[in-house]
Amino acid sequence: MNYKIKILWKSLTGEINTFSAIKKIVFTAIGYISSIFSFSVVLYELFGYSYFKIELQKNWFWFILFGLTLSFIKNREKLSFSKSMQDDLKISVVVKSLFNVKANSYVIPTNSYFRTIMEEEYVSPNSVQGTFQKKYFKLNLKELDKKISKSLDEQRIVGVDCTDKFGKVKKYPIGTVAKVNHKNMHFYFVAINDVNEYGKPDNQTYENVKTALEGLIKAINNIGHYDDIALPLLGTGRAAIKEATIGKVSKETIDCFADANEKISRKLIICIYPKDYFDDKADLKMISNYLEFKSKFNG
Repeated sequence: MNYKIKILWKSLTGEINTFSAIKKIVFTAIGYISSIFSFSVVLYELFGYSYFKIELQKNWFWFILFGLTLSFIKNREKLSFSKSMQDDLKISVVVKSLFNVKANSYVIPTNSYFRTIMEEEYVSPNSVQGTFQKKYFKLNLKELDKKISKSLDEQRIVGVDCTDKFGKVKKYPIGTVAKVNHKNMHFYFVAINDVNEYGKPDNQTYENVKTALEGLIKAINNIGHYDDIALPLLGTGRAAIKEATIGKVSKETIDCFADANEKISRKLIICIYPKDYFDDKADLKMISNYLEFKSKFNG
């Protein structure tokens, strides 16, 4: 089954397992159909009204289809939801890959070396950063490196001299942000984790997520733009931070932007990676309830 179809199927049924999904849809439909049939019998027995009962028997196929439709409506999960905060910030949560979302600015989690090398998967081509580099810079990573270095220099951020398997490199604090302007869009590279000499995550703690979000807010205030910002859930992917669950980081991200002292964005779009949703790592109902709570009591 095509992956997109699998995502759609899960959203319509709330189940990963196909057998469980079919069972759930059928039993819910039977419940609705039985209720309709019971209602027609009550009308006939109490009031002698037989029209509804006769029509039900004649058009049974359409009533079954109607019951199945109601079942899908009852069991479906919304893959996107939004709420407005009291400072005119709109926060949306969507089950989509980051670059399938339309925005003016995007947040790219990176390593504290700000390395862009993709050889030997130092930067994985399947990561957010790797996807960005393939989509926007392809083989021209030297140009990307120049833009990152320029942003760090302009902010007067001083790195510590280090080395890895590819040679000398500067290491920057977690939460450091480099802004890259490209094709009338803005990309905020935020250091979320240290890496060892081979590019593998090192010293991962949940504090990295908090520090990265705080650094991002500060950088957008100082060097950023007030527009629509899309970001992944920091620390839940290739950064491999054990405590960084989707639910926990979702709340942290919502709080960080909603509670900011300054207006940061017109719209914040939090992207949940589709595979994480399909693998049942994302409790959309819980995140939706929290976003609604935050909308009501924020400020």
